Amino acid sequence: MSNLSFLNKIIYWINSLFLILLIISYLSPFINPSIFWPVSFLGLLFPFLFLINCLFLLYWLFKYKKQVFGNIIVLLFGLKYVSLFVGPSPKEITSQDSIMILSYNVRLFNYYKWIKKDDIEEKIVEFIKKENADIICIQEYYDQKQMNTLQYKYKHVGPDDKKNNWHMAIYSKYPQIHKGYITIDRKEKYNTCIYSDIVVNSDTIRVYNIHLVSNWFNHNDYSFIENPNKTDIKESVRGIINKMKNSYKTRSKEVKIIKKHMAISPHPNIVVGDFNDTPLSYAYNTIKKELKDSFSVSGKGIGKSFIKIPGLRIDYILHDNTLKSFNYKQYNKVLSDHYPISCEIEIN
Repeated sequence: MSNLSFLNKIIYWINSLFLILLIISYLSPFINPSIFWPVSFLGLLFPFLFLINCLFLLYWLFKYKKQVFGNIIVLLFGLKYVSLFVGPSPKEITSQDSIMILSYNVRLFNYYKWIKKDDIEEKIVEFIKKENADIICIQEYYDQKQMNTLQYKYKHVGPDDKKNNWHMAIYSKYPQIHKGYITIDRKEKYNTCIYSDIVVNSDTIRVYNIHLVSNWFNHNDYSFIENPNKTDIKESVRGIINKMKNSYKTRSKEVKIIKKHMAISPHPNIVVGDFNDTPLSYAYNTIKKELKDSFSVSGKGIGKSFIKIPGLRIDYILHDNTLKSFNYKQYNKVLSDHYPISCEIEIN
């Protein structure tokens, strides 16, 4: 480092800091936030840290300096995570023996008028009808008359005595022979995870519809993220960090219980829903484990599912290794704060 100019020494130390942060971000899927929650923030920042260090690599390469090798080594270790954020973009496959699964967080069908239009519910139902998926998993469901026009013969929509609460729904064209929900901390969590055993032809699959706890950001939080206001930056950052810290810890508890339930499933699992966490997180890694991520198999371009933060993928369709998925889609429909996603799966 003695042959570096004063400016390059400063750049070197900044580069070293970002390399260390990137290395720590690689650990975020494996460290329980209940034990050490700060590492989860670095997992969230992985795409930015990776890109920043790519820029440092180019800088040292242009300067013909040996400092380039540190960036190469650390970035090579992170390449395996890139497919979690950027799809392989394969050609579309046509199959007569597959079913289509659609996942959509509908944000209560705009019940509280977050989008200043009166026809959002109708447009959501119209979209669902048009796609004509074989299985539909809806998060933040709210009982609406329009949903009755879907004419799906089989459905699982929370408890019958709580129709005015928001919960979850699984609609299907195929028989649902067993339905249930998962209890979290000995409490009924109808808005966390429900499941249905669905008979497709001569096979049975278990479909989990998951909605892990949200960060509960309000309008001011999102406004700050999009356009930071220097006059209240300290208070805004503190509030956002506290919310995220609590939600990271809660999700770590939820996924452990859900994964334990999945482990004793008598059928191949398909796991669908809004995890409220990125692909480089403890929550995602705990649920995924031996499952396949349909986006990493057949997604196209940069993964995105949350409208308010560009490039943020928090909605997933995962499936058992014995199943094959293809034709993953992200729909640019701004009818909720989430984009709908779908894929096709062959049931063997």
